[in-house]
Amino acid sequence: MSDRPDLERPLLIWDGDCGFCRASIDRWRGATGDRLDYATFDEAADRLRAFGLTDRRDAVRLLEPDGRATSGAEAVFRAMAHAGCRRWSLRLYDHLPLFAPTAELCYRLVASNRGRITTLLRWWWGRSLERPSFHVSSALFLRLLGVVYLFAFASLWVQLDGLLGEDGILPAGEYLTRLETFHRTQDDPGWIGWRFPTLAWWNASDGFLNGLCAGGVALSLLLLLGLVPRACLALLWLAYLSLVWVGQDFFSFQWDILLLETGFLAIWLAPWSLRSRLLRDRHPPRLAIGLVWWLLFRLMFESGVVKLTWDDPYPAQALGPNGNTWEDLTALTYHYWTQPLPLATSWFVAKLPIWMHKASVLGVCAIEIVLPFLIFGPRRLRHVACAGIAGLMLLISATGNYNFFNLLTLVLALTLVDDTLWPRAIRERITGADPPLLASPTRATSFVLVPLFALVMVLSTPQIGDAVAAPPLDRGSPSLASRMGIGQFFLVNSYGLFRHMTETRPEIVIEGSLDGVDWKPYEFRWKPGDPARRPGFTGPHQPRLDWQMWFEALRLERVHGMRGAIEPRTSSPWFQRFLQRLREGEPAVTSLLRENPFPEQPPERIRVALYRYRFTTSEERRASGNWWHRTLVWSGPF
Repeated sequence: MSDRPDLERPLLIWDGDCGFCRASIDRWRGATGDRLDYATFDEAADRLRAFGLTDRRDAVRLLEPDGRATSGAEAVFRAMAHAGCRRWSLRLYDHLPLFAPTAELCYRLVASNRGRITTLLRWWWGRSLERPSFHVSSALFLRLLGVVYLFAFASLWVQLDGLLGEDGILPAGEYLTRLETFHRTQDDPGWIGWRFPTLAWWNASDGFLNGLCAGGVALSLLLLLGLVPRACLALLWLAYLSLVWVGQDFFSFQWDILLLETGFLAIWLAPWSLRSRLLRDRHPPRLAIGLVWWLLFRLMFESGVVKLTWDDPYPAQALGPNGNTWEDLTALTYHYWTQPLPLATSWFVAKLPIWMHKASVLGVCAIEIVLPFLIFGPRRLRHVACAGIAGLMLLISATGNYNFFNLLTLVLALTLVDDTLWPRAIRERITGADPPLLASPTRATSFVLVPLFALVMVLSTPQIGDAVAAPPLDRGSPSLASRMGIGQFFLVNSYGLFRHMTETRPEIVIEGSLDGVDWKPYEFRWKPGDPARRPGFTGPHQPRLDWQMWFEALRLERVHGMRGAIEPRTSSPWFQRFLQRLREGEPAVTSLLRENPFPEQPPERIRVALYRYRFTTSEERRASGNWWHRTLVWSGPF
């Protein structure tokens, strides 16, 4: 043994002429870093002779500093153990009966079919078979998430006083007082801040709530600049959670909880440093990337299957004659004009032939139900999934106003793209990084991620089962997360966008009068009102009052269908408060509207009209110039 050359690290020797071996070694180098050395049989000929080995190239060889020499499957398992990964496989090889001969047999089968396997792998993975890295997409993900947070906070900020302020429609302070009273009646000894987590418990004033929005904007900009990214993400999540909990009806949207879930997972993707160096940061934990992929899978898959399995709690005839329009492929013949806030482009797309709408339904179902399974496949399949999801989000953005939801989904889909797809100049910046920056995540991060991964799996798997199995209409039982006492943090959520496609478009028109004779309408900024007004583009801004008016119109239409008349007490409490604020002429609330028809003094009387809207036909629009045709259903004082 004394004449053998010293080895600082284990040396893995491989066949330099084999394409399969070359690809495998490239993949290994990225995983093991500087913990192993590599050499071809030609380069290591002297080392082999020193170890008393012949130049047989039927299997890889592993030479270790202590003088041990192994080959085949055993060499692979020992190399993995030296690299600090999958040590359990070596223990199985050493101690489990029949494992070692089985592993060696599998190794020989693979070695004898290397050419065929190489062709198959290149078909699924492309030219590069290296272990995929995600430096670029992770860096972009974090910064684009900062953009989404920026839009979310800024959008709420300009509406906050009118929605949740002391003189707004649903004052946050009054809501917290009711929550505190409710908490006392439940005889719950726990801390109310845990049960209803919001920083507004310390201060629910307009100034504090506006400060939360301002702080969210500032933290979003810091995240964009890469300054203290993990701390920024944690504070952004806490600030948005605080606003969601005081937002009441105006935060009853799936993209709000999607942003919270995404933001929480992003905390564990971000580097723990004062300043992110973009492409030179430590590679994010792969378990954290997997959790983001799992969220994207659940978002898309659940949104797809509920379209086919959801049982609406209201009779189909209350909303339209056709029942489940997804099953009969007619959903998109209604969608473009019944969606909450259509665009002008929606008018044109709605005129497409019926066969194109039906084909589009099939395409949507394929993207949402089939493509999510490709997320966990080889590189090329992941890229197909990314392209399909991104394409769907862009089409939705082009035909409807969905604020930051489409952008947030695109940001999630971006994480599917590994570094090989980016331009060479960007990849060279990554490969020029020092090896420690490309190493595995810290032990402390892994200590948190493993139980978090287990928790997410436990909570999310039943939700997928519920979506697939079409649960009964009685959904009063609490979720598993609620029973565990953590549901209030929205860490794991169920999704189901567009599960029911409405087939009519009711719209509420509010009018005021000073004398009971001359009535003037309150025009909203974005929702349909004047039939001649062109549908507008809101961008990433979400006009939350306009959105809630869409839901309230559907509610009043059901009431009218069941009772034949609408009474003020049948409307939602928030809608009654909104009308009261209009009677008072409250500036914070009227500023949410397109204009206040009573700038000098508030109206003496308010009345509400319920209309049925639809897009005009091409002939009607040429004749009148109107985008909408409307028919009065009911009108009366409120």
